[in-house]
Amino acid sequence: MRKIIGVIFAFMGFAIIFSACGSETYADKLKKEQKTIDRFIDTTGISIRNTYPDKHAFKNKEYYKDPNTGIYIHVIDSGTKDKIKKGDYVTMRFYDSKLLQSYPDSLITNDMQNVTEFSYMYMTYGNSSGYMCYSYNSYYSSEFYMYMFLSPGCALPLDYNLGNQAEVSLIVPFSNGSYLQQYSSYEPVFFGRLKYTIIPDAETVNS
Repeated sequence: MRKIIGVIFAFMGFAIIFSACGSETYADKLKKEQKTIDRFIDTTGISIRNTYPDKHAFKNKEYYKDPNTGIYIHVIDSGTKDKIKKGDYVTMRFYDSKLLQSYPDSLITNDMQNVTEFSYMYMTYGNSSGYMCYSYNSYYSSEFYMYMFLSPGCALPLDYNLGNQAEVSLIVPFSNGSYLQQYSSYEPVFFGRLKYTIIPDAETVNS
């Protein structure tokens, strides 16, 4: 039975504690991560292609590996004809996602109705300085919950001309991941489904 974790601050605390206890080098972390990704690809039956498919036409469990970032992309739905453009304010909800080393059997979502701590992530597409949050008022604050997975990896699929309401699946290595990934857990994150929505007027957003 799939287990969706709503209250995630407990395992986040453990991840932070454990990350401070290791003596691995950066190269060791990269090797460990790649082994984790390769194992996940093998056990889930994912196939990897080296070219991006025409018209976003991905086959089932087929992912494109971006050569510059090492991020694996699968487009579930390319969205509407209203393309997401640089400068657009975009909200993101993720579903069925995993920390592939710490909690590979636990699914995580930020689509919790009426729970403000798990509001969607958001960014301005094209403003790379906003693709990752560097500070929080508290590890138990709603801001932390909202942004702990926000990363350059989340923004990358939009470079492939996706439309409003597009949905993708991703494997994001820590080098292009969130603040949590780069400075704490050093592990890849699997986004089972990540959905992008354009918000025309940012001032009206209040989730």
